[in-house]
Amino acid sequence: MNQLIGTLEQILDRLNNNQDSHTFELISLLLSEANLHSQPTWAAHMTPAVSQSALLGQLIAGLHNGNLLSADLYPRLAEIEAQLIRWFCLLFKQKNGHFTHGSSYGNLEALWQARERGMTPSNIIYGSSAAHYSIAKSCRILGLEFRPIATDQQGRMQITELKSACQKDQPLAIVATAGTSSCGAIDSLSECIDIAHTVHSWCHIDAAWGGALALLENQPYLSGIEHADSLCFDPHKSLGLAKPCSVLVYQHTLEPFTDLDVDYLSLTPNKTIAGSYGGELFIPLWFCLQVNQEEIISHIKQRLRQAELFAQILKHKTDWAIWHSPTGIVCFEARDSQDLSLLEKKGIFSRAKINSVDVYRAVFANPTTTAKALITELEPYF
Repeated sequence: MNQLIGTLEQILDRLNNNQDSHTFELISLLLSEANLHSQPTWAAHMTPAVSQSALLGQLIAGLHNGNLLSADLYPRLAEIEAQLIRWFCLLFKQKNGHFTHGSSYGNLEALWQARERGMTPSNIIYGSSAAHYSIAKSCRILGLEFRPIATDQQGRMQITELKSACQKDQPLAIVATAGTSSCGAIDSLSECIDIAHTVHSWCHIDAAWGGALALLENQPYLSGIEHADSLCFDPHKSLGLAKPCSVLVYQHTLEPFTDLDVDYLSLTPNKTIAGSYGGELFIPLWFCLQVNQEEIISHIKQRLRQAELFAQILKHKTDWAIWHSPTGIVCFEARDSQDLSLLEKKGIFSRAKINSVDVYRAVFANPTTTAKALITELEPYF
């Protein structure tokens, strides 16, 4: 490690001595941008600061650089991957799974699997109107038809509307969201699953953001997930990990491509979206879990506490409309046409829509983000 740090210092010194000021300046600017994520006022997006353990895990993965399409050459790497997948299957009460580069890939693959299994002749996919855009994009790629279902005042898919739509036209799949990107809303997962099974359809849960709640005790929000057909989760959104780190789990066994002749591989690839991949998808997470799993859980609790405190203070100090999600997102509608664009440019807040209402969004993805710091920035607008 010291040798690598020394090498980096030598490279930077060489750039400086060679008067390559542009490259040196650009590196400095990149590091300054990265430092945004560690600020107590950073709440614009689902981009946490990367923990030191995760960075070291990235380094280990980079030095290893193995390809698990040839898993027989890397038994230790394959063993760690299998260990983590077992852990995620227990966590989300599923039977099989694999790592992906992000839940956009997970959503695409889950809907592909639903289409391949042909549970119904339908090509219709129902999901919340607040579902991640990758759902609609996946449907376009797969030749499916996405039909959005209206949301309630809290941004959750309306179950009565979903039932009515299913009675009219049977879907191939229903996509429930556990933590919408706009306001962190969690659909009624158990009801979505029950409806899907009633109409003999696949049910996929996009838990890219809200899946972190599964690590906490006594959380009712993910109730019933063991009956879903598939679920995806992005640790890089809420656990202090660098991208890419995502997992997709199934109740079903993934089948291999029996009609493909890949003569240079010892094992036939499974029917997944991902091709070549290695430890970059999971070694940082594995290393964090080995070093201190309790710290990950502590960080989740910390950011959820700060989100709750921020919502409470806003409610006390203003008459603004407030949406507070259990996943750690707080949205608010500033009255009197308050323009917070300056705070947006600083990465303090971002904009979103809830049922066509323009709101400001505070995302507590970072344990270092504090309610006090955000309120201090907002006070001039009260």
